[in-house]
Amino acid sequence: MKKACLYIRVSTDEQADKGFSQRDQAERLQTHCEKNNIEIKKIIFEDYSAKTFNRPQWIKLLAELKKSKGNDLNYIMFTKWDRFSRNTADAYQMIRTLTLDLKIEPIAIEQPLDLTIPESKTILAVYLSMPEVENDRRALNVTYGMRRAKKEGRWMGRPPAGYKNRITENGKKYIAIDEPQASHMRWAFEQVAEGALAIDHVWMKAKEKGLRSSRTTFWKHLTNPGYMGKIPIPAFKDEPAHLADGQHTPIISEVLFYRVQEVLELRKRNFKKKGTKAVSPRSLALRGFLICPKCGHTMTGSASRGKKGVYYPYYHCKSSCGVRFQADMVNTLFERNLSQFVPKPGMAELFKAVICDSYMENGEISLSNQNQKIAQIAEQNNRKTRALELLISKTITGEEYQKLRKESDNTIVICEAESAE
Repeated sequence: MKKACLYIRVSTDEQADKGFSQRDQAERLQTHCEKNNIEIKKIIFEDYSAKTFNRPQWIKLLAELKKSKGNDLNYIMFTKWDRFSRNTADAYQMIRTLTLDLKIEPIAIEQPLDLTIPESKTILAVYLSMPEVENDRRALNVTYGMRRAKKEGRWMGRPPAGYKNRITENGKKYIAIDEPQASHMRWAFEQVAEGALAIDHVWMKAKEKGLRSSRTTFWKHLTNPGYMGKIPIPAFKDEPAHLADGQHTPIISEVLFYRVQEVLELRKRNFKKKGTKAVSPRSLALRGFLICPKCGHTMTGSASRGKKGVYYPYYHCKSSCGVRFQADMVNTLFERNLSQFVPKPGMAELFKAVICDSYMENGEISLSNQNQKIAQIAEQNNRKTRALELLISKTITGEEYQKLRKESDNTIVICEAESAE
C-alpha cells in the first residue's frame, strides 16, 4: 500500500476564505486517500505564507524526510499547487529535491499531473505561476493604494512620538497630537536647532521630561518630515521622491525642521572627521566645557571605583598634567557661581526697553531677510533654467542636470519655508 503525507496550508489572510479552511482541505485529502487505497502516514498543518519554503512545519518535515531518505513515504499530497508554493522558482527546486533526491512525488489532488510526461511541465508552469502573479498583483495594488493615500495627506503606519491614532465617526483613520509627548518632541527639535547640546544629550533630557522613545527611534524622528505636517512619498518607477501636504496638524514649523536637518548634516560631517562625542551623565554635566588651569586642554570626566564598590565622579585633564577635581565639588561651585547673576533693582525696565528696541530692529531685518529669500528663490529658478538650456545643448549630461535641479529644488523649499516663517 502506498503511503502519503497530507500537507494542509493556509495563510493568515486566507483563514476566513471559503474553501481554504484546514478542516475542508483535510476532509478532501482524506476522502481521496480512502478512494485510492492510500495510507495516511502523517498530516501536517501549516499556518504560513507560501511565498517561500521558509515555513516552520515544512522545514521540520523536510528534515525528517532527509533523515529517513524518504523511505517511509511515496507521496506528499495537497489540494492545489498554490497550497504547495506561490513562488515558481522555489517550487521547481523543491519538486526536484522531492522527486530526484527523496523519491517522493508531490501531488495536487484537484490539479493532477503526471510529472513523468514532459508535456505536463507546461501545465505545471501555469499552475505554479498563476498564484505568484496573483501575489504580485495584490502587492502592487497595495503599493498603489498606499501611495494614493499618502498623496492625499494621510499618514500610513505607526504614528511617530507626539501623535496617536484616532478614528472618525465614519470610520476614517487619522493621527492626532498626543500631549505631552508632542511638547517633548517640540522642545527636542528646538534644542537640537540651537546646537548647544549634543543630540544624545537632548534625547536624555527629553526622556527625563517624559518622552517615550529609544535612542535610535529618536534620531529617526529628527529626520521625519511628518512633524512639520508633510508626508514623505518615496520614489517609485519614474516618479521621484517628494513631500505631500499632510492632513494632520504639524508639531513644529518648516523652518525649525530644516534648521535641525542642517545641524544633523553638519554633525554628520564633523563625525567623519573627529568621531562621535560622548554623552555626559548628570554627575559629569560639565565634561567637555572645563579648561585645565595648568595646561589649557579641555577637561573630560569619568568615575573611579572606591574600596566599597561605590563610584565617585571626577573631572580630569586629557593630557598627562595630572589635574583632577571632584565632580560634585565642581558642580556645586558652578551652581553657586550662577546664583550670583541676579538682576539688580531697576534693571527690569532697562531690559524691557532693550527688548522693545531689538524687536523694532528685528522687524526691519525680517523684512530685509524676506526680500533676500525671494531673491534667492528667483536665482535658483534661473539656475534651473540655465541648467535645462545646457542639457538641451548637450553641454551637461542628464545625471548632472538632475543633480543641479535637485539642489535648486531643495534650496527653494528651504527659502520658501523661511520666507513664510
